[in-house]
Amino acid sequence: MKIIHCADLHLDSKIESNLPPAKSRERKKEIIMAFCKMADFAVSVKATAVIIAGDLFDTDRMLPATRDIILGKINDCKAVDFLYLCGNHDAGKALAEYDLPENLKLFSDNWKTYSYGSVNITGVELTEENCRHIYGGLSLSEGVFNIVTMHGEIGTASGVDAVNRSELNDKGIDYLALGHYHSFNSGSLGKNGVWAYAGCLEGRGFDECGDKGFIELDIAEDLSFSYEFHKNSIRDIVEIECDVSGLQDTSDMLKLIDRNTLSIDRNAMLKVTLKGGLLAEVIKDLEYLKKHLNERFWFAKIKDKTYIDILPENYMNDISLKGEFIRLVMASELSEERKSRVIECGLSALGGQEVQ
Repeated sequence: MKIIHCADLHLDSKIESNLPPAKSRERKKEIIMAFCKMADFAVSVKATAVIIAGDLFDTDRMLPATRDIILGKINDCKAVDFLYLCGNHDAGKALAEYDLPENLKLFSDNWKTYSYGSVNITGVELTEENCRHIYGGLSLSEGVFNIVTMHGEIGTASGVDAVNRSELNDKGIDYLALGHYHSFNSGSLGKNGVWAYAGCLEGRGFDECGDKGFIELDIAEDLSFSYEFHKNSIRDIVEIECDVSGLQDTSDMLKLIDRNTLSIDRNAMLKVTLKGGLLAEVIKDLEYLKKHLNERFWFAKIKDKTYIDILPENYMNDISLKGEFIRLVMASELSEERKSRVIECGLSALGGQEVQ
């Protein structure tokens, strides 16, 4: 028997902190498409069920268009049950107001089990009222493969955003399907069980880089099992650092960035962080670098973490306005980081460049 485990789609998330409005709208649609792509995979491998381990939606509201697409897709996949557990962001409880497909099953704030022959899938939604006493009410059947699904950070804490592993170790859980953490991760649980985060189907920002997708769980007739992470993302999110120390100008920086991004898919969402020390005379045109990258990739941004590498002795006898300016800044009580920034802005202004 095959079970698909996914979580944390955060449908209808604003995705506005990095992307301009048009790109943000496109990205929102891609996250919906990622769900549909995963559902098609479940049908293709004849999965019995898809576990959605929380945060299908990003807030307590859902856009009607998004709701209709998701429910329509679930309804089209009639051979697969979709078991939906609400997370800490979810609008899932609002779904109860609508006519739901027969193959969409919901969990609640009490333990609930769905049985599929020799496989039981049990889950509970954590609330402020139940989170500290809910574990005592979990009772699992023997002689079957027990999947439990919850949403929270696994550890030793108890709370509405926490899953207490020590309370679950001796419960006979074979596979603990978790949501909340946005990258694939897994570990041991009790004597023979495992816990696993599927991560999110699509990253939304540069804090969610890396492969994104879902887990395919394969349970044999003798109740032995294996699980495999499947990359499902439509678009990669990539962040790299480029050390530009000692480079002479924007052209040199551009060549370095191009070399370091050769292997990155042009459809990626890319962030390049520049670091290292530059001589005061070096002019870097960040807007030009950004424009160049946005012609190569779906979206790109530049973060500047360089600093001005000042050798005070080079300016001790410089009688120019630039020398006087640098000596004044270096003698000030500003932090080293602030001195570097002030000198950079001042030299750009003195050189007729736009201050960024």
